[in-house]
Order: sequence, then C-alpha cells, then structure tokens
Amino acid sequence: MKKILVIGAALAAFAPAAAMAQDAGSWTGAHADVVAGWDQVKVQDGIAPGTDYSKDGVVYGGGLGYDYDTGSLVLGLDAELTGSTTKDCDTTLGVCLKAGRDIYAGGRVGVAVGDARDTLLYFKGGYTNARSTAETTVGGSTVSASTDEDGYRLGAGVEHKFSDTMSAKVEYRYSDYGDGFNRNQVVAGIGFRF
Repeated sequence: MKKILVIGAALAAFAPAAAMAQDAGSWTGAHADVVAGWDQVKVQDGIAPGTDYSKDGVVYGGGLGYDYDTGSLVLGLDAELTGSTTKDCDTTLGVCLKAGRDIYAGGRVGVAVGDARDTLLYFKGGYTNARSTAETTVGGSTVSASTDEDGYRLGAGVEHKFSDTMSAKVEYRYSDYGDGFNRNQVVAGIGFRF
C-alpha cells in the first residue's frame, strides 16, 4: 500500500509539470480581440458616375475566435464586428457617403515561430458584409438610405503572445464587395486569450 501511495504522489507531482510542458507555446484556445487602425474605402462611380474616389478613415471594433495548434500549423476561426469613420461628401450635390459597420467571419492558418513559439505568422480569409449609407438634405430634412454589400476578405498578419492570456497583433486586410467597392485596412489589436 505504501508503494502505491508513493507512486501515486509521484504521478500527482509529475502530471502538472508534464501538462505545462505540453502546453508551452501552444496557441490552442479561445480569444477576444480589440482592433483599431487605418481604413481606406475605394468606390468607382461613387457619388456620381465618373466620380471614383478613395477616402481614408479609422476602423475600430472587436472580435472573437478560437485557434487550434496542431504542432506544425495553427488553424483558427474568427468573427469580427467593426465600425468606420470613413466619409465623403459632395457639397455641390449635397450628398454624403459613409462607410458603416462591417461584419466578418472566416478562418486563418499560421505558423508559430521562435524558440518559445510565441509569435504567429498567419494568412486569413472569409466572408464580409459591409454597410454603407448615403445622406442628403432635402427641404431642411436629412434623408438617408443604407445598403449592405457581401464580399470576401483576404489578409495576413503577425501576432505575438506576451503571456498565456495576452497577445498583440498587426494585420493587413483587403476586402472586395463587388461593383467597384473595396477597402484596404491596416489594424493593430490586443487579444485576451482564455
């Protein structure tokens, strides 16, 4: 009985150390992110035919995701909701176009690098839906109409874990909604891993 207790105590002491060694550098788990950065919206025939334009603004928002570390690749799913300050007005026509909220759902695939595997280089892609709003003032009243556009997003980024629960990332992404409407973004984010 004494031998069983000693072996049991040794296994109990060894198990947490083995589990920690196995999880060291792992990217497996859920995360919540806050992002902000540069937003450039491009529209062909924007306010009027022949008035292609490109406007810059700020994108801001947050997302949720889950990563699975296979040991050689990190595979993830994520969703994000952002807003934008990007806006363009034509005073001659009395019309303003505003980029609104953007919903994204997709995946990413990456490689953990460094001795501690604490830096992730990744590519991402998925579905995006952007809302844009046109506003004009008629007889002292503002009239607006919104439209939602479906599209796809492609991107690449680098994320670094500072601890098991916190990371930071920088990401470039390109979104295309068709009909000459697309956007470029560079965002920085803070992630909380759990």
